[in-house]
Amino acid sequence: MSRTAVAVLAAVFAAAAPAAPTPEQLARLGNDLTPVGAERAGNADGSIPPWTGGLPQKPIDEAVGYVDPYSDDKTLFTISAANAGQYRDKLSPGQLALLAAYPDSFRMHVYPTRRSAAWPQAVLDEVKKQAPLARSEGDRLLDVGRSAVPFPIPDEARQVMWNHVLRWRGGSVNRTFTWFPVAANGRSFTVRVNDTFAFDQQGYMNETRPNRLLNLRGTYLAPAAIEGQMTLVWEPIDPVARSRDTWAFDTRWQRVRRVPSLSHDDVDPRTQGMRLSDQYDGWNGAPDRYDWKLAGKREMYIQYNAYKLSDKTLRYRDILQPGHPNPELLRYELHRVWVVEATLRPGARHRYPKRTFYLDEDTWQVVAEDAYNAAGELWRVGDHSTMQFYDVLVPWYRATTHLDLIARSYLISFLDNEERQPWRFGWIGDIVDFLPSNLRRLGTR
Repeated sequence: MSRTAVAVLAAVFAAAAPAAPTPEQLARLGNDLTPVGAERAGNADGSIPPWTGGLPQKPIDEAVGYVDPYSDDKTLFTISAANAGQYRDKLSPGQLALLAAYPDSFRMHVYPTRRSAAWPQAVLDEVKKQAPLARSEGDRLLDVGRSAVPFPIPDEARQVMWNHVLRWRGGSVNRTFTWFPVAANGRSFTVRVNDTFAFDQQGYMNETRPNRLLNLRGTYLAPAAIEGQMTLVWEPIDPVARSRDTWAFDTRWQRVRRVPSLSHDDVDPRTQGMRLSDQYDGWNGAPDRYDWKLAGKREMYIQYNAYKLSDKTLRYRDILQPGHPNPELLRYELHRVWVVEATLRPGARHRYPKRTFYLDEDTWQVVAEDAYNAAGELWRVGDHSTMQFYDVLVPWYRATTHLDLIARSYLISFLDNEERQPWRFGWIGDIVDFLPSNLRRLGTR
């Protein structure tokens, strides 16, 4: 092999293997950085306050749900199409496009910033323990242990996205929720789902499988045409070593079949094509079709502390409007976000050749996304509502919303306002309940 070829390969491997954080960098965790790597301090003008530990843990009233701890906050100002230019430096292209597309109905009510994110101490201990050891090599994810934030001091863009994929979601959850595809004229239909999943990687399974991030089983409860259908997913930690395994139980044929693909830009017809497979829960799966660029941090108005949207007295009809959800129920705050740009690799295929993700620094959660079509037009916008589930110390989505600027339709997911049972967190999963051989039994019992 020529010296030139050796040099090229060396450069490739050097780029694929980011440097591990130094002891001096790691010493910042819990000091000037929060335990998960955000800037502890506020910003210069005080519009972003310092992080002081987040919301303390307290129980919820199961009949009422999550009472808004910030209900006394008043709106600071409202951003509309008329004054959007004044706030352009703190808005994403997607937000500016929404304001322009719906000048008479879409607006952003901005409230005081509340850095509510908090985690169990055991989760933070694992982050600190694994931070010197976790590593990535190109599209591979290695040595993450049980950490929910393997790269609190990221060295490249994929590490930021891995932090989102592994972030703390309670270890395990059983939840029933509804999603709504909403057409341009405001007409919608209901898809009601029960999700059960447990993180093998974080120790929430009774039997551990190598390279297993989580086990997930979804059961469709409505509409009647798909009632009882089930999907089973084995999600890998390292998607290069092994791709996602997926099975489906079909009630019509009473049989379990292997699903050849449920990843990247595969379309779920139950979303009317408005959410691709890799957009579920903000972002998931393998990063292997894109070149990734870490564009740094910026201050941005994002949906946060969405307790008003979570209110159990709301009916779904109160939330759904033509074009976008009811803006009177959305709370925007100024936060720092990581900006990650994804560009389709030569020869790769995806419906979105270019994407920009915005991740909240306090939670590593994707809070917004701009997705472009092959013509280079901004096509779809993700604008996701987050809040602190303070009874279990879990910062997570209250809703994810994917809006199509061309079709003027949208999909809103994970609403549970009309559900009686709260989400159940923190149980130990039984591997028997996540075996394809038992899927038919579980679907018919």
